[in-house]
Amino acid sequence: MAPRTSTSGLISLVLHGDLLDPWAWLAEQRITTAADELHGRFAPLASAPWPRRWDPRAPTAAERRQRVRELERAAREADAPPFSTELWEDGRGPHTSAPPLLAVAAARMQGPAAAASLREALRTAALVCGLDVSRSDVVLELASRCGLDMARFVPAFQAPGTDRAVRASIEDACDRGVELGPSLVVGEDWLVAGVRSLREYRTVLKRYLAKRAGTTVEHTVH
Repeated sequence: MAPRTSTSGLISLVLHGDLLDPWAWLAEQRITTAADELHGRFAPLASAPWPRRWDPRAPTAAERRQRVRELERAAREADAPPFSTELWEDGRGPHTSAPPLLAVAAARMQGPAAAASLREALRTAALVCGLDVSRSDVVLELASRCGLDMARFVPAFQAPGTDRAVRASIEDACDRGVELGPSLVVGEDWLVAGVRSLREYRTVLKRYLAKRAGTTVEHTVH
C-alpha cells in the first residue's frame, strides 16, 4: 500500500485529541520531536478534534477526582508542561470540550497560524492556569489576546456550520477507527492509539518509512 501524502508530498501526521487532555499535549510534543528528527519526510503534525465530552454535563465528583489524578500523573512526566489541577478542583470543571474545539475551527478560517495560536492559548489556560475554557467569555478573551479579527471570529465561533464541520471531523475519525484520544494517524493508514513515549514514536515513524514508503532510515538524532 502506498503511503498517503500531503499536498507537499510529505507523509501526513494527524493527532486526534482533546484540548483538555494533558496526554494529548504530551503526545503532540513527542510526535513533533520524532518527526523533526527524520529530516523532513513527514508533514507538520496536524490536530483533529476528539472530545472527551461533547454534550454539556456537569462532571461528577468522581470524574473530577479522576481528572485531578490524571493531571498529577501527567505532571510527573519528564517532558511535561507545568500542569495544574486547579481546573478540576473546588467542585468545578468544564461541562463540555466543544467550545474550545469550535473556537480552534473558527480561528482556522483566519489561517493556520491563528488557529495554532488560539489552540496553544486555550490549552495553556485550561491545563496550566486552571481556567474553564468551555466558557464563551473565556474563549473570546483569549481569542482577542491572540490578535484574531473578532469581527470575523465571533460569527464563525457561533455559526452552526462550524459545529457541523467539527462534528463531521469527529465522525470521520470514528470511521477511520479512532476510538480514544490521543490517537495518531500516520499517512492515513497506520493508527497509534494512546500516548506513547518519545522513543516509541520514533520507532513507529521509522517503521512506517521502512514498511510503507520503502525508505531506509540512515540517521536519526536521539
